Parts: sequence; C-alpha cells; structure tokens
Amino acid sequence: MRKNSLPKYLVYSFVALFIANVIWAAAVPVIKLTLDYVPLFTFLFLRFLLVCLVLLPYIIMELKKHPVNTRDIPNLILLGLFGQSGIAFVFAGLKHATALDTAILGVITPILAIAAGHYFYKEKVNIYIKLGVVFATIGTLFIVLEPILTQNHSTVDPLLRLWGNILVIIYDITFLMYILWSKVSNGQTSRLVKRTLNFIHLKPMTGTYPTTLLTAITFYVALATFIPLFILENLGFFGPVNFSVQNLTTVPIFGIIYMAIFSSIVAYMLFVWALKASSIGDTAFFTYLGPVLTLPFAYVLLKEVPTPLTLIGTGITALGVIIAEKKKA
Repeated sequence: MRKNSLPKYLVYSFVALFIANVIWAAAVPVIKLTLDYVPLFTFLFLRFLLVCLVLLPYIIMELKKHPVNTRDIPNLILLGLFGQSGIAFVFAGLKHATALDTAILGVITPILAIAAGHYFYKEKVNIYIKLGVVFATIGTLFIVLEPILTQNHSTVDPLLRLWGNILVIIYDITFLMYILWSKVSNGQTSRLVKRTLNFIHLKPMTGTYPTTLLTAITFYVALATFIPLFILENLGFFGPVNFSVQNLTTVPIFGIIYMAIFSSIVAYMLFVWALKASSIGDTAFFTYLGPVLTLPFAYVLLKEVPTPLTLIGTGITALGVIIAEKKKA
C-alpha cells in the first residue's frame, strides 16, 4: 500500500458523504414536484410523522441504553431546530425558486463551513483548498448570473423568485449551524467553541451519545415543530387549502416516502456518521457537488434544462472540488 493512500475509515466517510449528497440532490426536484400536490406544512408533517413511526422501535431501545441527561435537552432541541425544522425554509423557497437555483445557492453553506471550520476548529486551509474555493465560487457566479448574461428570464415573478432564493439562503445558514452543532453534540469542541457557548449561556453536552440516536431525536423535534403548523394550515390560517389524504396519487406518495426514508433517515444517518470522521471542510466540498448532481434529476422530474453557461459553471465547480480534494492524495 502506498504511504500516501487514504485510511479506510476516511474512504468510507467520503463514500457516505457522496451518497448522502446524491440523495439530497434528487430531493430538491422531488420536493418541488410534490409541493404541486401537497401543502407545505402538511408535506413536512407527513414526512416527519412517517420518519418517527419507522424509527420509534429504534429510539425506544436506544434511549434505554443511553438515557438523555435533562441538561442536554436544550442542546438536542437546538440540534433538531437547525437540522430538521429549518428545512421548512427550503421547502417554502422551492415554491418560487427553481430546483437548479436552490442547488446552486447550496454552495453558500460550504464556503461558510470552510471559514467556520478554520475559525472554530483551526482546520488547515492550504493552497489546494483556497484554489478549490476560488474555482467553485467562479462556477457558482456563472450559474447565478446566467439569467442576466443570457437574458433567460423565468416565467416566475422576479420578486417571488428573489424571495424564494432568500428563503433558500436562510436554510443554508441553518444547515451550517447544524453542522457546527453536530460537532459540538459529538463532543468535538475547542477552546473557542466553549467560550462561544458560554457567551450564549449554553454548555457542552454532559455525555456522549451515538450519532444515530442524536439524528433520530432531531426528527422528533421537527415533528413537534410541524404539528401545530400542520393544524393551522388545514384550518385555513395560511390561506385556502384543498387537500385530502384519500386523494393522494402516486407522485405525492412517492415524494413523501422518498423524503421520509431516503432524504431523512438514510442520508442524515450517513452524513452524521461521516461528519464524525471528517472535517467540516470535507463536508463542504462534497456539498459543492450539489448543483452538478441536481442537474439530471431536475431535468427528468421537472424538465428544467440547463443552458450552456450553466453547464460551464457546474463544470468549473466540479473542478474546484477535484482541486480541493487533491490535498488528500
């Protein structure tokens, strides 16, 4: 074996990150398609209800093995709000933004994650990472500016599309907080992290819990968040609703199952498991592949066709990932 070959655990974590990001890339157009049939908060409620029912035997068994200290409950609630409840922003954003817009805007999270990893955990930022960020950022700008550069105006109201993009950006920030809080919840702190927690009157976790248990708990936090919103939505507080579970067709049923089983349980379990073995920078650059991976799913499910400029931008973004990961070779 070559001396510079990757450790097996790191290879496995990279594979897990890649699979999770493929699942999430497909989730973007799946969400947009399903929202044509199911109201926003009803969709989220049904998704997390299914997740929690599937995981109920597991979480009962794990909580018997690893009882949660009551002092850790605030931290777990925050983990759930950042990681799961915050997804409402991207669901709302997708009502107006395109699937490709949403995937492209997702690269904001990796850029912020690299900065956060360097600031809080002193993760090294070498020349390959810097070049990778530059290329990925240039590729993103190509895609973001594509409507202006090619005069490819969307049929969606520009202000509504802008509002959708803003909501997606808010979600990107909450997911960054989830990445950082997952590190803290797994016991990975630093002197600066402890000082920051003390400043906001929070303490590190008193104990160490399995990452899969922490992820499962976040789903129940999300379900508790969306139950009242689901009730209010179906009472007409957010506008008229014409929805009945009995009238669900194949498309929305598939969308709900996909988001519950694959995007929630499978992808999140893989992501959180890989996060324990990887740096925040690693997760950042795998996320950069989001726009590239979303392209085929957006076309098949929504008939969203990228322009030549979009393809150039995604190619440059992919090149940035390759350059950045060369530091591991």
